[in-house]
Amino acid sequence: MNQKSKMTAAGRKRMIEERRRSSSVWRVIHWLGSMQLALILLATIALACAVATFAESGFSAKIARAYIYKAPWFQLWLVVLCINLFAVTITRWPWLRKHTGFIITHYGIIILLVGAMVGMNTGFEGNVTLRKDAPPISRVVTSRSVIQLESPADSYLYIAAFDADLAKPSAKRPRQFPVPGTQLKIVADDYAPSLLREPKLVASENADAAPGALLRIHSARMGQTHDIALHAKSQPFNDFFGMAEIRIAAGLPKIEPAGPTETRMVFAKFAPISEGGTPGVIVRLSEDGEKVSIFGEDGHGAAYPRKEAMNQPLTEAGATVVIEKFWPDFSMKDGRPVSVSDQPNNPAILARITPLPSEGKPHQRPRLDIRVDNDRLDYQVARAGHVTATGTVKAGESFPLGWADWTAEVVSVSGASALVHDVKPGAAHVMEAPVPGFRAALEGPDGRRGPARWVESGEVIGLTDGRNVVRIGYGLETRPLPFSVRLVRFDVPRDEGAETPSNFLATVEFQDAKTGATKTGVAKMNHPASYPGTLLANITGFNYKFSQAEWNPRNLEETTLQVLYDPGWLLKWIGSLAICIGIAIQFYWKPKSRHS
Repeated sequence: MNQKSKMTAAGRKRMIEERRRSSSVWRVIHWLGSMQLALILLATIALACAVATFAESGFSAKIARAYIYKAPWFQLWLVVLCINLFAVTITRWPWLRKHTGFIITHYGIIILLVGAMVGMNTGFEGNVTLRKDAPPISRVVTSRSVIQLESPADSYLYIAAFDADLAKPSAKRPRQFPVPGTQLKIVADDYAPSLLREPKLVASENADAAPGALLRIHSARMGQTHDIALHAKSQPFNDFFGMAEIRIAAGLPKIEPAGPTETRMVFAKFAPISEGGTPGVIVRLSEDGEKVSIFGEDGHGAAYPRKEAMNQPLTEAGATVVIEKFWPDFSMKDGRPVSVSDQPNNPAILARITPLPSEGKPHQRPRLDIRVDNDRLDYQVARAGHVTATGTVKAGESFPLGWADWTAEVVSVSGASALVHDVKPGAAHVMEAPVPGFRAALEGPDGRRGPARWVESGEVIGLTDGRNVVRIGYGLETRPLPFSVRLVRFDVPRDEGAETPSNFLATVEFQDAKTGATKTGVAKMNHPASYPGTLLANITGFNYKFSQAEWNPRNLEETTLQVLYDPGWLLKWIGSLAICIGIAIQFYWKPKSRHS
C-alpha cells in the first residue's frame, strides 16, 4: 500500500473515532455493533439451541418449541442479533470495496432470521383427513392447543392459547382465564394425561328416556376389558374398535347371509384348497407362517401379522376374510388336520371368505344385537351372516360372544333411562388413544366457585357458578383456508410381486372460496400438491403444500395429508443465497490496491 493509501486509511480511522467520541448516536451504534455484544448474543443462542436439542430428544419437540424456539425471549434475542448485525455494518460507513462480501453476508443473515421469524409466527403446519365422496374441507387442524370460551355477555367465542400438558395446572399453581365482557373467570387447578368417560344409566321419565344397557366385554387371553354403553336414543351403536358391531333396537333383526361363503385351506408352500368359490380374492401365507396377505386381482390389498389376524374379520378385495385356524406343521391324522410339530415346516391356515354385498357395507363382521325388556336383555350373536347364539340375561349375568374368548357381562339394564357420563382420570385402554384434559371451575366476582368439572380434549362442556353458565372447549386449534379441498381418489400402487407400497397417490380438488374456480392436484411420495401452485406463489412462499402423511391400509377411501404454509420461505431463500455469495466474495474476490 502506498503512502497516500496509508494516509487515507489512517484518516478514515481517525474520522470514525472522532464521530464516535463526539456523537452519542454513533456511540450507541458502535455499542450495538460491538463484538462483545455479538459474543453474548451468539453464546446465549448457542446455549439455548443446545438445551432445546436436549429437550427435543429427551422429552418432546413440543417442549423445545414452547420454551425456546417460539418463546418471546428467544425471538427478542434474535431481533437484538439482527440489530447487532446491522449496526456492525453501519460502523464501517463509508463502505469500501473490500467491505462488499462482509456487508452482503451480514445482511443475508438478517434476511434469513427475519424470514425464519415470519414463517414461525405467520405460517403453520397442520393436517387434514380427507374421505372420498365426503364434503370438501376448508379448515386445517394444527398442533397448537387452545381453549374456547363462550362469553355470556355477548355469546361470542373467544380463543386463547393453552397447552395443559406443558403448563400443567395444579392446586398450588392454578391457571386463570378471564371471561371477556364479565367479571367471571375460569380457574383450572388439575391436569390428567388420560381421562375416562364412565357411562351410567339414570332412571328418567323425560322425553329422552329410552331403553339402555351397560355391557362389560372381556377377553382373558388378551387381558382387556371394555365397558360399552348402549342407549336406544343417544347411543344405539358401538363399532367396538372396528372389529364388530354392537347395536340396541326395539327388536332383534333377521340376519341373512350376504353371499356364498368359501372355506379355503391356504398353504405356505402349496396351492390352496377351497370349497365354494370367491373369484378375485387371493389369500397367501408367508413361508414362516407369520404373515397373511389378502388382495384382489388388481393388486390392491394389505398384509397382516398372522397372530393378530386370527379370528378377526379382515375386509379386503370386496370380501370379509376370517383366519380361523393355523397349523405350523400341517399333516392329516385319522382324517383330521393336525400339527405334528411347533416348527414352521409346513404352515397352513383355514380361511373363511364371504363376499361383501353389492353396496360394499361390511355387515359380515361379527355383530351383537340386544333388545331390552324392562330388567331383562335379549341378545343375538351373528357372524358371517349366520346367527350363532341367542338368549336372555339379567344384570350380573354373562354370555359368550363366540369372538375368540370374548364374553359380555350385563352390568346394568333399564327400560326407561338417560345415558350420562362421569369423566375422571384413569389409564387409557390398550386399543384407545389417551384423551388429556384439565379440571376447571367457574369463579364469580365474589370469589365463590361452582362445581369443578373435567374438560376433555375435543369436548365442550358448561361451567356454572350458580348464576351464570360459560361453555368451554379444549383441543387443537383449527385454521380456516381461503379455499376448500376434497379427495377425488386415493391409490396405493404396489411393487411388482410384493405387497410393499411403491407410492401413494392422492388426487385432490381445490376450489377457491371467492371465485369458485377449481384446480386438481396429485400429492405423491416426496412430491406435494400445492395451491394456488402458480410460479409466483411458489417463489414467494404464499403457497399451501399438501404432502402424504398417513393412510389406512384397511380403507383406501381416505387419507391424511400434512399441510404446510410458510410465507417466510422467500426471505429464507434470499438470505441463504446472500450468505453464500457474501462468503464467496470475501474468500475469492480480492480488490486490487490502487497505486499513484
